[in-house]
Amino acid sequence: MKGKSRIIRIVLIAAILGYGYWKRGQIQGDAPDTAKGDGPTAVLKEIDFSKEESTSDKPTAILKKVDFSGAKNKAEKVRGYDKFTDTRLIERDGNDGDSFFVKAGGREFEFRLYFVDAPEKYLSDRYENQRRRVAEQASEMGGISPEQAVEVGLEAKAYTESQLKGKTFTIYTQWEEVYDGERYYGFVELPDGSYLGNHLVEQGLARIHTKGPGSKENPIPTPRGDSFHEHRDYLGMLERKAQKAKRGAWGK
Repeated sequence: MKGKSRIIRIVLIAAILGYGYWKRGQIQGDAPDTAKGDGPTAVLKEIDFSKEESTSDKPTAILKKVDFSGAKNKAEKVRGYDKFTDTRLIERDGNDGDSFFVKAGGREFEFRLYFVDAPEKYLSDRYENQRRRVAEQASEMGGISPEQAVEVGLEAKAYTESQLKGKTFTIYTQWEEVYDGERYYGFVELPDGSYLGNHLVEQGLARIHTKGPGSKENPIPTPRGDSFHEHRDYLGMLERKAQKAKRGAWGK
């Protein structure tokens, strides 16, 4: 009886396996027909479409790329700088004597002058670092008080606005980012061909402090071809004239 039961069990297993193998072949044979409907092909197509859409799901990166390339394509190249002759000042609360918003080449961004640093426009009652910066500016501009330095900062802002507001001017930039990553260094050329930064120093409204183009190891000439040291020496001469004439901070 045991032997007969074993044989029956083997026959049943074989029958089940054979039926399963037959059904597998039938399913595989039907697969091309089901793919014509809502089967695997339709799902794959949907996945491909979602990948296409995902390329536009990064507005910040795309906008940054378009903005930069669009502006650069409209710039004239001068000694490694991008030159924009259509620049206009954008009025913003954050503008000051050496840093301000501009529109150039169809793009808006915050611009920072090379070489010169105008005092801050206020004294913070919350941030010690800001007060320390104003104290440093005051010390280097004739040893005036921080409050007087703020006065000079406001005068610098007013002077810059008087030179740029409602006018078209020229900027030169290599898109070198300021330490905070939201501003770009460069030179502003006024309609008469002079640099705004030079005038701020000449009027006693800024110190010679901020970096120049390039690095200490690899300084880059100005758009006019003056070396780093030539331009800095020229600013030093303008500063001495301002001191002698007691202009701006030097007259406080």
